[in-house]
Amino acid sequence: MKLIIMLIFLGLLGCNLKAQSNKIPIEKIEEMFSNMKENGVNPDTKMLWGYFFTSEKKDKFIQVAGKLKSKGFDFVEIYQAKDKSYWLHLERSEIHNPKSLFVLDEELYTIADEYGIIYDGFDVGNVDKDKPIERDTYAVPEEFKTIDFQKDKYPCLLIGNTAFDRFPHKEEFGYFIKVTTSYKKDDKLMLPVDGELENLEKFESFITNNLTQNKIKNYYVFRNTHKGIRNFYIVTNDKADATQVLNVIKMSGKQRTFDFEILTDKGWSLYNEFRNKMPNE
Repeated sequence: MKLIIMLIFLGLLGCNLKAQSNKIPIEKIEEMFSNMKENGVNPDTKMLWGYFFTSEKKDKFIQVAGKLKSKGFDFVEIYQAKDKSYWLHLERSEIHNPKSLFVLDEELYTIADEYGIIYDGFDVGNVDKDKPIERDTYAVPEEFKTIDFQKDKYPCLLIGNTAFDRFPHKEEFGYFIKVTTSYKKDDKLMLPVDGELENLEKFESFITNNLTQNKIKNYYVFRNTHKGIRNFYIVTNDKADATQVLNVIKMSGKQRTFDFEILTDKGWSLYNEFRNKMPNE
């Protein structure tokens, strides 16, 4: 048995997870749900969950299917794989969270043991089998990559979210907010001293959270750290309101000193420049 890595793209009909050893651990189920949310899938909606049993013989499959029919499971098929093993596929339309799915798995493992077969895991798809899983295409997963290089004889640290390679709404988000702040640096490399990295991350979160709380759509794209200066870039589709919120934060004096400018970049040249610095995969 092998673990099927869950990837969700626009054309994907579903995703599945199988037991790598004896049982699928709760951590793997939690990871799957986390990946679904990051990819814009709302797991709190009714979806079609498939459940799979396998055995070298199929004589117990009808009994298992009958037992689970009373619990609302529908029979899909019995088929033979290339390795000559037999498979039973059942399904049920329902809503799951990691805990409820883990509890159900435990029940299915027990039933499989009773009949001397193997419960091998589950998959999930749209209740309409002809359609992919519905997802919010505005949701952007976190696929941050990092690179460092020399600039003016000092290290420059660059980190950004390369998931925007697949973001389908670039034309709508044509304004890049560049926020600049200085930091406490060491004398040798001129990078942030101990504790300052955490302060910078809190500051960045404060800015993005305030934009979000004011109902301004925004995405954190990338940042660079060099020679005592941190620049980070947030993309938005609302230049006017973003300007107003940032001015209020800046004038309040309750945060660290910073400057900002909003750059019109419909072609995402700033992102492309960042992306070109990343090594080819």
